[in-house]
Amino acid sequence: MFVRKRWVLAAVALALLVSPAALARRPPGTRLDRSGPKTPIDEFERMSPEQQQRALDRLPPGQRKKLQERLQQFNRLPAEQRQTLRNLYNRLHELPANQQESVRKAINRFSEQAPDRQQAMRDELRSMAAMPEQEREARLASGEFRDRFSRREQGIVRDMLPVLPSH
Repeated sequence: MFVRKRWVLAAVALALLVSPAALARRPPGTRLDRSGPKTPIDEFERMSPEQQQRALDRLPPGQRKKLQERLQQFNRLPAEQRQTLRNLYNRLHELPANQQESVRKAINRFSEQAPDRQQAMRDELRSMAAMPEQEREARLASGEFRDRFSRREQGIVRDMLPVLPSH
């Protein structure tokens, strides 16, 4: 059970690694899928405060502090934004292991970018989320995309595409 609890905490940390408020913005007209399976985040939220604290107490102090801050940040989000992050988490974990690893690495590379470049990539991903697969591919191949983003940024965007909703 402890391994499961640590996984819950790791899932929350991963979900909050990239600016949650920015990831939570959706293109107009997209709907949240509230019928999907419960996530480890849901399981953590269903724990009593005492159970949550025991799970957190098992972590090293630095990791615990960082995770508690992220949990507080997550809990302050409006319900719709929390659900959007859960949906992102679900899409990530429905991917094959190698694609999950690519997305995680892309998230890490993303977090190393300057804030203005992160925002540019967020905007691009948000725009691509509203596109059918064929349009996404055309966008990736466009000169405008190549001119707007460095090779590293293009790779980050490409690697994060699998967690976008499919159309």
